[in-house]
Amino acid sequence: MQLEDALSTVEKHLDSVSAALLAADPQALESGSTQLRNAAAQLSQLMAQIQRQGAVPAALQKRLEAVGAMLAVQRESLARLAAITDRQAAGLLPPADAAATYGSALGGRNAGSVARIYRSAS
Repeated sequence: MQLEDALSTVEKHLDSVSAALLAADPQALESGSTQLRNAAAQLSQLMAQIQRQGAVPAALQKRLEAVGAMLAVQRESLARLAAITDRQAAGLLPPADAAATYGSALGGRNAGSVARIYRSAS
C-alpha cells in the first residue's frame, strides 16, 4: 500500500467518524473508530518505513498535519459528548451513595415504615 493510499483511507475514516460524532450515533462511531484505528496503524507503519528511506513529500506532509489537527478536534468533540452523556445519566439515575428512604437506613430498625421526609415533621 502506498503512503498516499493509506493517508486517503485515514482521511475517509476521519470523515465517517466526524459524521458519527455529529449525529451522536454510537454504533457508527464505534465501527468508524475501529476502522480509523486500523487505518492509522497502517499509516504509521508506512511512515516508519518512509522515514528510514528519506523525507516525506511536502504535499503529503501538509495532509498529515491536517489529519493530526482533525484528530485533535475529534478528541475534543468526543470529550464533550462524554461529558454531556455523564450529565444526562446523572440527571436520570440517583447517586450511588444516596441513603435509603425507608427504615433500612436506620441500621435495620423499623421506624414505623414512615418515609424519612415525614419523620422530621412528627
